Amino acid sequence: VKPPAEGERRCAQPPYDTLPIPRADIPEGFILSRQADAWIREGQVEDVALPFMQGAMLHQFDFSQKGWISGTGLQARWTRIEWENKILAPQFLMGVDHMSSEIAATAKVVFRRIARNTDARTMIASLAARVPCGDVASVLRTREPWQPPALAVILNSLSLDSIARLRITGTHVDYHYVKEFPILSPTAFSTLRSEIPSLGLCLNGGSVCIAPEWIALSQVIAMARGPHHVEGPCSWRSLWRVSDAERLRGRSCADAAIAGLAGFSVSDFVHILADCDHPLGEARGATTGFWRVDKDKDPELRHTVLTLVAFHDLQQKIDAAGGDRDAGIEAFCNQNDGEGWMLPETLRLADYGLGHDDRAKEYQPVAGRLGPRFFDWQFAQSPEESWRECHLHARNLLGEAGYRQLLVDLEAEKRREPVRLVAEAATEHEKPDPQGRLFE
Repeated sequence: VKPPAEGERRCAQPPYDTLPIPRADIPEGFILSRQADAWIREGQVEDVALPFMQGAMLHQFDFSQKGWISGTGLQARWTRIEWENKILAPQFLMGVDHMSSEIAATAKVVFRRIARNTDARTMIASLAARVPCGDVASVLRTREPWQPPALAVILNSLSLDSIARLRITGTHVDYHYVKEFPILSPTAFSTLRSEIPSLGLCLNGGSVCIAPEWIALSQVIAMARGPHHVEGPCSWRSLWRVSDAERLRGRSCADAAIAGLAGFSVSDFVHILADCDHPLGEARGATTGFWRVDKDKDPELRHTVLTLVAFHDLQQKIDAAGGDRDAGIEAFCNQNDGEGWMLPETLRLADYGLGHDDRAKEYQPVAGRLGPRFFDWQFAQSPEESWRECHLHARNLLGEAGYRQLLVDLEAEKRREPVRLVAEAATEHEKPDPQGRLFE
């Protein structure tokens, strides 16, 4: 079938805008090429090679921030890949015959092992697709489907990173450091089992590679908050936080929520984020400080400053709940008809005790300078078609047997029956912790 001309393209995420019919209408078992200009039947596939994850590809909440261009080792050239058209562009591939079968069937959290406490950020983690990982992209596995996106939120938080920067003095974030980080236990999420994981998945799941996790987490959220919150009036892609504005808003919400769960006060958090509010061109502070984050932007547009503003709002919600922390965080995450805290249209830093110049005493525009919250293709599908496509991608990623097992496990979870582990530990340090920590 001849694809549509440039001016006749449907409003869909690239490369599916070039297809003559919606992706959801292509039967399962038909595997498209990366450019969506060729296809093959599942039964005709003779061998499979998966992208090999390297540390250089990773960033916070981004399993493929960079794609390989040319060269090897220190001479390798990489290019940035925007979330709007997220693909995996690895330097190496690995055949499935050379890896454990579980690697190709499960997602996990991966963190970059090479980092310094003088970088903008030290702990860099992401929910990863079903791919093998190298030594510098170290893996953490979890027990339940909702835990990987929650773990990514914690590991990427400013709260945890502030501790990592004090602990790590070299150039490697080795496991003996990571296992000592104060990861919140599952009991900390007893009343927030949907809010924190959904924040992590919205930030980290803007790709068809994460379709199985969306299906798994949609049930968790539906069980906690009602079925209308995910597979209801919202289309799958409309939940992706892929624009600059939505990613900044989501990360500020996530950092504020984790700081609240950690029991920080406003003064505690201001101390952690000291010197992040200096005017453009005057960034300075402690060697291990976070003042390097977004230092090329005006203070009111920085992730650190907006996180402090969001945290002030969270504290107001906790105070309004009579000091009930969990109720305050739930209200914070579910305000504005369930969308959570929103970026302010204007912001006067002096109202929050921030800023070091006359600009801080005047209202400065914020939301309007960050661009649109969504792309048109995120709303091109109906909710029914969108979630049908999500299930189609999950089916093609996992294979027929793996997809059926996913549905069986979710049905067992719905009945509160025990389900199999997402993955079994492969090494000694990945075995279950009797203390009940969040990851193995």
